[in-house]
Amino acid sequence: MNEHAVARCLQPILTYASSIQDKTNGGHFSLQGGDIFKRLCVLYSDFRECTSSITCHSISMEAVEASYGYMCGPGYKLFEEHASCFAEVENQDQYVVCKNAASESMDDALKVKEQDSDLYFSKLCSIMDNYLRCCRPFVHEKCGPEAWQLVSQITMDSLHVTMPTCDVNRALL
Repeated sequence: MNEHAVARCLQPILTYASSIQDKTNGGHFSLQGGDIFKRLCVLYSDFRECTSSITCHSISMEAVEASYGYMCGPGYKLFEEHASCFAEVENQDQYVVCKNAASESMDDALKVKEQDSDLYFSKLCSIMDNYLRCCRPFVHEKCGPEAWQLVSQITMDSLHVTMPTCDVNRALL
């Protein structure tokens, strides 16, 4: 019953994220900035309020907290400062190559999900590692090391919950 409540609370975030993906040619990875970032933080706040009475352990709640907790909490000012730069990076041809490669690899990984979940998560980890290695130079060069640290923090927080055995530290350094 609590998982149904969490799922209901999560729906606005998922709907908005889906609409963003549709607008960005279905890309699986995004560093979106600007108004999108602010809207996601409002939705995150609404999610926290909606789930405030739920006391059971929920991987969905942990995943949302890991994905948005820092960005919309202690890291908010820093993310706000770099959001427009992240959006600029997303428009660079070199970054689009990274994003498209990750999206294609993600589509391939999804094909093995039902048959072999260990292989699926291994592929996801590898995809994330490759994506981070690919886009790091563009973010670092265009937005600076502080911006990349922010991307690193959010990535590590999210992966800690969703794929705790995935080690992408070398790609982040």
